[in-house]
Amino acid sequence: MDLRTAFRQAPAHLRLLVVMRAVAIAAIAAILYCVDCILDIRLPLVPLVGLVGVYAALDLLMLLRLRHASAIGERELFGQLLADVAILTAVLYLTGGASNPLAFYYLVLVLYSSMALPPRLVWPLAGACVLSYVGLHFFHAELSLPPSGELNLALEYVAELLMYAFIAVLIAWFGIKLNALQRAQHEHVRAQAEKDARERYLLGLAALSAGTAHELSTPLSTISVVVGELRDHDSPPPDWKESIDMLWSQVQLCRRSLSAMAGAAGVERLGEVQNVPATELVAEVAARLRAVRPEVPLKLGLYIEDHLVLRSDHTLAQAVMNFLNNAADASPDWVELRAVQDRLNPLKLVIEVRDRGPGIAPELRQRLGKGLVSSKSPGAGSGTGILIAQAAIERLGGSVTISERRSGGTCVRIELPGFRLSREKENADSRRERIASR
Repeated sequence: MDLRTAFRQAPAHLRLLVVMRAVAIAAIAAILYCVDCILDIRLPLVPLVGLVGVYAALDLLMLLRLRHASAIGERELFGQLLADVAILTAVLYLTGGASNPLAFYYLVLVLYSSMALPPRLVWPLAGACVLSYVGLHFFHAELSLPPSGELNLALEYVAELLMYAFIAVLIAWFGIKLNALQRAQHEHVRAQAEKDARERYLLGLAALSAGTAHELSTPLSTISVVVGELRDHDSPPPDWKESIDMLWSQVQLCRRSLSAMAGAAGVERLGEVQNVPATELVAEVAARLRAVRPEVPLKLGLYIEDHLVLRSDHTLAQAVMNFLNNAADASPDWVELRAVQDRLNPLKLVIEVRDRGPGIAPELRQRLGKGLVSSKSPGAGSGTGILIAQAAIERLGGSVTISERRSGGTCVRIELPGFRLSREKENADSRRERIASR
């Protein structure tokens, strides 16, 4: 791997360290040139050039280190920053001490460490910077300045100018980085929102498909039985007209189920959440079961106040219908659908689907909601219905609990959060309904 590729693939904080050191080296070289050549102040150039060379070598070694596969750990990075502090302190010691505008670079190192190191290592590095800066006030090599007030003013002016330029570059650099980070975060949020929208759509489509498959299974089974009986007769049986009428009614049920699925499978409508009265939702599900499976006796119990409203989409009714179909398969002679408001929280709707079937084995009950579970015979069910129905209900803030009934059978308890519509909201909705009906 070449250096350019290694630099691009390195973590952002390591790339920043390499660039930050390069800028510091250029700033040190510029200050040394201005002081020695322009202001004609003699500096110990040999040790200073040696320190700048060591700093450049350290930056180059860091760049080469990025080519290795092993990650740079926290302690190694902490050691690298301590080396920065030591080199900076040596340069400042030879160039006037704490009065040198390069002393501001200590704050840059502290700021960088706060982003790249854990707090337990940031504080020791900050302490080393503070101690070095304080020590330079008392211990530093005195510069041999000529006794000229104009020179002192020029030196002060150059120091202020360089410090201002250094601060401006630093603020611009970190501002660009923060702006890039903010754009990356916005892009991540947008991508995550699109991903969540796709997952909601796919989950809703899966719930609709599973519910429609359950609704179609019974009419298709009836059609298969009736057609088989008609084929067994060489001539039309005496009740052929009743058989044809039954076939027609079952075909209409299939058409309605497929039309409902096609109408609700649009991208815009599938993720749409609406306010639905709880009584309306439960009554609709009960009516659908009676239409699809008229031979199954359904006991309906509604104990809900009219003002209770649910946040619902097309998948919620399908999910409840899924549990009702499972109950009808397990107990064809009796199924109960009961909807009440929670005693402790009247704004919570509790829907219970009960049957008198054989129940669910304990080893299967522990796996409900965690994978594909089916108590039906092979080929009669894949076990995806319960998993999809539970996911659809939980997506709307609800929960599902499946347990055994004391008198035998299974009880599916669905809890859904609800709310009350304000009087103004109810009046506005009624006005919209009256306008739409005109």
